[in-house]
Amino acid sequence: MEQGIVRPVGVVRRQDQRVYIDLNPQYLPALRGLEEYSHLHLLWWFDGCDNERSRGRLQVGTPHDNAPEQLGAFATRTPHRPNPIALDVAAIRWIDHRIGRICVDRTDARDGSPVLDIKPYTPGDRVEKLCSPSWLMTGQEPQ
Repeated sequence: MEQGIVRPVGVVRRQDQRVYIDLNPQYLPALRGLEEYSHLHLLWWFDGCDNERSRGRLQVGTPHDNAPEQLGAFATRTPHRPNPIALDVAAIRWIDHRIGRICVDRTDARDGSPVLDIKPYTPGDRVEKLCSPSWLMTGQEPQ
């Protein structure tokens, strides 16, 4: 394998009001044991923002009250960033090992978005003492 090359392991599918991760066939063995976890980390490509304009936006506006008017892309969850990589945490509803399909409760990815990696969510992923700006309101992120 070549170093520095990122290849999708699958794709997000939205069908019948459900969200699926469909793995490429060669990655089916990588699912072994994932069914023992309740949640996963989903790394996917913000394919809708993979253009020079979005990749060049290093500062973005914020919708938060009392927040700075502009924030750096690394201080936000905006899809406009140098490498449009996204991260979601999702609950695993079920896994079909035979066809390589994972049904999850949610993702911000659109239908057809490339999946870069899947990792189990473990107790060590939880942050006990979290610090964030006082102006941050839950459920809203700068675009």
